[in-house]
Amino acid sequence: MTRKQFIALSALITAFAVAAPFACSETLEETYYRIPSQKVSSEVKIAFLSDFHSSHYGKRVRELVDSVKGFDPDIVIFGGDLFDNHRGEYNSVLLAEQLTALYPCYYSIGNHETYGEPGEEQLIKADMSELGVTVLDGKSADVTVNGTSLRLHGIDGAAYTDQLEACEAAVSADMYNIMLDHYPEEFPLLSGKGFDLILSGHAHGGQWRFPPLINGVYAPGQGLFPKYTCGIYTENNTAMLVSRGLQRSLRDCVFPRIFNRPETVYITISPQ
Repeated sequence: MTRKQFIALSALITAFAVAAPFACSETLEETYYRIPSQKVSSEVKIAFLSDFHSSHYGKRVRELVDSVKGFDPDIVIFGGDLFDNHRGEYNSVLLAEQLTALYPCYYSIGNHETYGEPGEEQLIKADMSELGVTVLDGKSADVTVNGTSLRLHGIDGAAYTDQLEACEAAVSADMYNIMLDHYPEEFPLLSGKGFDLILSGHAHGGQWRFPPLINGVYAPGQGLFPKYTCGIYTENNTAMLVSRGLQRSLRDCVFPRIFNRPETVYITISPQ
C-alpha cells in the first residue's frame, strides 16, 4: 500500500467512524402530521404505532409509553407487526397493557403475526382482545371524540377479499373513514374506495435512506427502491400515511437502519 493509499484509507475509516453513530442512530423520533378534513368538527389526535416487533424501549418499554403519554392521543392504533415471531411477546404485551389502561386502542395484524405455529395468529388476536384492544380484521368500529365521529376499518391484507368487502360495505360517506392495512404496496387496490386515510407500515422506511436522493433502498413486497416508504401519499382522493416503524434493529441483530430512525407517528385530524 502506498502512502497516498494509506492516507485515503485512513481518512475513509475516520469519516465512517465519525458518521456511523449518527447514520445508524436508533433514537426514537416523534413525527407529527396534521390532516385537515371537512368531515370532522373538532380535532382528533391519533397515536399510530407500527412495526414494533417486540423491540426494547427501556424498562417496561417506558421510553415509548412516555412518548405516547406526552402526545396524549384520543386513540391509539397498533399497526401490524406489533409482535415478532423471533422475539417473543413480552415487550408487546407490556406496551398494550399500559396503553389500553390509558386510551382506547385498536389493532390490525401484519405479516409477522402470521409466521408462528398454526393457530398462533388467532391466539394473538384473542390475547389482545382480552387486554381491551379492539381487533380489526374485516371489522369496523366507530369512535366519537368531542362530537366528531370516525369509523375505523382493518384488514389482515387485501388478499383477504372477504375482509376488504366487509370494510368497503361499512364505509360511511358522512364519517371520516380510516383503514388499517399493514402493506403499503396495496395502496392502488384500496384508494378510491371511500377510505379517507389508510395507515400502513411494513416498509421500515426502506431500511437504508439517503434523503432527498434515495427514499429507501429496499422494502418487502416492493423490492429495490420502493415507492411507498414513509410519509403521506395521495391517489384517487385517498391519502395513505406510511410509518417507518419502531423496530430497533441493532440490538436484535437485524439488518441495520441507516439514516432511518424508528418513529412514532402522531396524527391530528382537524376541521378544514
